[in-house]
Amino acid sequence: SSKNVRDLNQAWDLYYHVFRRISRQLVQLTSLELQYVSPKLLACRNLELAVPGSYTPGQQLICIASIETNLTIISSKQRPRKLCIRGSNGKNYMFLLKGHEDLRQDERVMQLFGLVNTLLLNDRDTFRRNLTIQRYAVIPLSTNSGLIGWVPHCDTLHKLIRDYRDSKKMILNIEHRIMLRMAPDYDHLTVMQKVEVFEYALDQTKGDDLAKLLWLKSPSSEQWFDRRTNYIRSLAVMSMVGYILGLGDRHPSNLMLDRLSGKILHIDFGDCFEVAMTREKFPEKIPFRLTRMLINAMEVTGIEGTYRRTCESVMHVLRRNKDSLMAVLEAFVYDPLLNWRLLDSDRLRRSKNAGDMDSVTGSMQDDSI
Repeated sequence: SSKNVRDLNQAWDLYYHVFRRISRQLVQLTSLELQYVSPKLLACRNLELAVPGSYTPGQQLICIASIETNLTIISSKQRPRKLCIRGSNGKNYMFLLKGHEDLRQDERVMQLFGLVNTLLLNDRDTFRRNLTIQRYAVIPLSTNSGLIGWVPHCDTLHKLIRDYRDSKKMILNIEHRIMLRMAPDYDHLTVMQKVEVFEYALDQTKGDDLAKLLWLKSPSSEQWFDRRTNYIRSLAVMSMVGYILGLGDRHPSNLMLDRLSGKILHIDFGDCFEVAMTREKFPEKIPFRLTRMLINAMEVTGIEGTYRRTCESVMHVLRRNKDSLMAVLEAFVYDPLLNWRLLDSDRLRRSKNAGDMDSVTGSMQDDSI
């Protein structure tokens, strides 16, 4: 028996050694050759399948002619692949092949955005100001993989701000560094003390990175003005629609900026119906993201100019067409995928509340000692 265990441990050590070597090599990979990864996919030619997301009723079908031989690996957490499909019309269509993620909810959100765009285009006031949500194709292939249409000329706010601060020789998380310098034991402070430390860090920094970016990336003052206007309007539209949807997790890596038009584009719609507000760690208590940096990029009027006017116009259209919106949103509510997520978060919240009651009782006893 001991001999068998020794052999098993030896086999496990060999396996683990090979696994570590492969893991180190995988991180260094920047591209994949389709002939080694999927020869059958490479052999596909002139299919009758339409290019994902390209179908338009009444127009000629654009079919898949071939798939590019090389896939670029994006160096993010899930390491998605950049895939190029050549259509029967001779054009190339870029997609992001994502794994370990369920894109069915993102697909539903895009359907909702399609309805919102139709409503905004049918209203004279919002149509005149070109108030729409920039959409992209989302094609779930299974419960944990799918294709996302590649949006050209876009970068995340995180990447833009990081590159800007690198060019200015600034530390990326300078605000956080200032907070820790003032209060090394920040996590153990009271809420009001945390607010005081946070406000001190804001006073020490300008937070105008995004505003400077819009100015420096524009070839002329006219284009800067157009991009700034598009930025404010697109931010306002998604603020209102995101509020209705209960959209959370709006960190800088989930917000993208179109470098040519200046429009804001949202990605990753995993947290809908206020799921982020009820999560156990760092719950979000805000209706939508409107931080200092986003406001500073609006320049002189701030939120009291184009932003407020756009918010009011969009909300007016949404309220007037609430029946159509509710019909689409009901599909979300009765979707088993979302229903399980809501039940899970509700269960977590109840258990946390029970734990909070115990801790409150304990702290009251500590205070009385």
